Amino acid sequence: MKKTAMTILLSACVATPALADNSGKFYIAGDLGQASYSNVTVPAGGGFPAGTFADPGMVGIAGGYHFGEMLAVEVGYSKFGDSTLNYGGIGSVTLATSSLHVAAVGTYPLTAQFDLLGKLGLSANKENLTGFANQSQSKTDLLLGIGAQYHINSKFAVRAQYENFGKFSGSPNPADGSSSPVKVSAISVGLTYDF
Repeated sequence: MKKTAMTILLSACVATPALADNSGKFYIAGDLGQASYSNVTVPAGGGFPAGTFADPGMVGIAGGYHFGEMLAVEVGYSKFGDSTLNYGGIGSVTLATSSLHVAAVGTYPLTAQFDLLGKLGLSANKENLTGFANQSQSKTDLLLGIGAQYHINSKFAVRAQYENFGKFSGSPNPADGSSSPVKVSAISVGLTYDF
């Protein structure tokens, strides 16, 4: 009985590290989460009341390549839900944002199955205003992210992330055209698959 238990234990110790050995593999990922807007309060003026665009949900897809157990490069696209300000009989304005980004992803294994993640890259951000105020703007900014990842098996892993996508240019006040830099961050949970 003891020999059997020892054999199982040794087999687990030998097999488990393979879960983190994804060097030279491509992967895909899908993420769902909640975004957070900064600088999206529109001041009152010109007959328009003050208002703030609500924080939207987000969905993201990504693909990457593992150069080693601790380094990968990832290209991703994140779409943030539309957020609308209603001005009663005057009309409404809808803010839509998205991000196309590329980043280096650092991985620090705490155990054979659990990793810490760090992201550093560039994010090509875009915002669109539609309604009685129509405008499209874009800006490239620094992308920063931190997170954790749990390997279910050698193919699948679950990850949780906080990402800061930086500035999305400005969110104009429909009344006077003034702008302040919209900033977007998000917390998400996703699933990755290694080929």
